[in-house]
Amino acid sequence: MVGITTAGTKFNRHGAESLCYGLYNYGVRVAEGEIEDDSFGLAWWSPKKPESDHRDPKVWAEANPGLGDLQSKEDFESAVLRTPEAEFRTKRLNLWVDATTSWLPTGAWDACADDRAIPDGARVVLALDGSYNGDSTALVVAEVPDDKDVFPHIGVAGAWERPPEADQHWTVDILDVEEAVRDAAKRWNVLEIACDPYRWARSMQVLADEGLPIVEFPQTASRMSPATSRFYEAVMNKSITHDGDKRLARHVSSAVLKVDNRGSRLAKESRGTSRKIDLAVCAVMSLDRVEYWRNRKTKETPRVFAF
Repeated sequence: MVGITTAGTKFNRHGAESLCYGLYNYGVRVAEGEIEDDSFGLAWWSPKKPESDHRDPKVWAEANPGLGDLQSKEDFESAVLRTPEAEFRTKRLNLWVDATTSWLPTGAWDACADDRAIPDGARVVLALDGSYNGDSTALVVAEVPDDKDVFPHIGVAGAWERPPEADQHWTVDILDVEEAVRDAAKRWNVLEIACDPYRWARSMQVLADEGLPIVEFPQTASRMSPATSRFYEAVMNKSITHDGDKRLARHVSSAVLKVDNRGSRLAKESRGTSRKIDLAVCAVMSLDRVEYWRNRKTKETPRVFAF
């Protein structure tokens, strides 16, 4: 069997690795000698650097050996002006993209990766985005640097998603989520735990009663719009780092930017998709609260969760 195609999106609508992307990754491992499989062959042309400028004619030539012969350079010059970046990258440069309308440019998130761990006892904020059954629940930790010249560092403290084999009756283990928050508070110097109280009022009350610094962070447009803009700028300026967690990368890649008269905020690409964005939302929340702690000039205590 011979399969001929150009690249597409890395993940399908359910958040799993797409079939073609899986075959491509397998073929790369065979080509590099990591796997011995004489029954599988891969021939693939794409730019040497995935993050290359898609508007550069030199990059076009790297992915298209027939440019100027079988393919018209003038056609590329016209297409790059009228084709969305993600589509041009997949169909013209044979590059894999995270989503067809991703909110971050290709390679921007990966460029901020730093696999260091946040040291025990470090000053951090936690961000919790909870669900019950249909969606996922996310817990993100972000270090608050003492030195203003050091970038905030983001990592995953917990993630709960319905397993592929689970039925519709699956629910998030709320007690497990609460225990993960307690464990994080024991490991780090947690300045606050930012959370949206929607559906999680009981857990927030329990944790607040135990003395944990729970802070309301309703995911309203007035809160999320400036926080999302701040996060985007930090990624583009490489003024934050993250631990390279694949779950976080998947959620970031699944998010698109929704813009309306209330501002901009993260959303899913479509209502029908089962791809998750909760870790990305928590990352946005956590950076917003990190900046609060870095810039505050008083000893005031944030407003804690109240009933």
